[in-house]
Amino acid sequence: MTLAIGIDVGATKVAAGVVELDTGRIQSSSVVGSDLARGGASLLHDCVEVARQLAGDCAIDAVGVAVCETVDLDGRVTSAYSFDWRALDVARAFSEIAPARIESDVRAAARAEARFGAGRKRASFLYVNAGSGISSTLVLDGAPHAGARGNAILLGAGPLNVEALASGTALQARHGVSAAELAKAADAGESWARQVLQDAGAVLGQAIAFAVNLLDPEIVVLGGGVALGSAVYTAAAETAMRAHVWSDNTKAIPLVQGALGLEAGMIGAALIAAPHAVAS
Repeated sequence: MTLAIGIDVGATKVAAGVVELDTGRIQSSSVVGSDLARGGASLLHDCVEVARQLAGDCAIDAVGVAVCETVDLDGRVTSAYSFDWRALDVARAFSEIAPARIESDVRAAARAEARFGAGRKRASFLYVNAGSGISSTLVLDGAPHAGARGNAILLGAGPLNVEALASGTALQARHGVSAAELAKAADAGESWARQVLQDAGAVLGQAIAFAVNLLDPEIVVLGGGVALGSAVYTAAAETAMRAHVWSDNTKAIPLVQGALGLEAGMIGAALIAAPHAVAS
């Protein structure tokens, strides 16, 4: 049995687990908060400590680290939107545990959904992550497309201003409550919360439609805490997407939630760490 540690480093938490690469099963896991105020070096130290504790006496083949930043084709972090690892040798920090690879979180989660989840056996799909931030990746034959520089994930950027209007971070900043609290309030019948989530979901849906019109994927898979945590948000995104998809024979494109839930990033991080061990 081949094991890898997958670490999903987000803006609010670090989720890590020991993953069986052949099955995607998580043997053990740990979740800690991301204390971004302490700086990138401290956050990396925390990630290494979590990995070391999880490794224990296990024979770990590799460590994969998925981050909510852009990552180039050589595995270097190239942005500092949530935390700054650009000047750090992230892979070397894990060298005492196992060889490590770094990838963007959306591509890691998409790889997991391609192998074990909602994108399995699909020739192509668009994976959209709507969480603290918003990003996407086109998956072709099981492999997320990174682009020429690793930057083909920026659905939230650009003139539609999606991340500033529809992400978890934006909702918290504009309304003073988390996306999870908004979802709970909407489920309890609070009309204001329902309207906030509908408006945000509609913005996301327009962006998804733009990507669908451009890329023509077989299906769309939604992941991330905001999308997975609110049926109101997701329903509004789907309605807006269908309204803005141009081709009649694409309007019925399936839009589904990720089958692996919030564990997709952790599982995907493990998969990208040791690709030789997970060939289909």
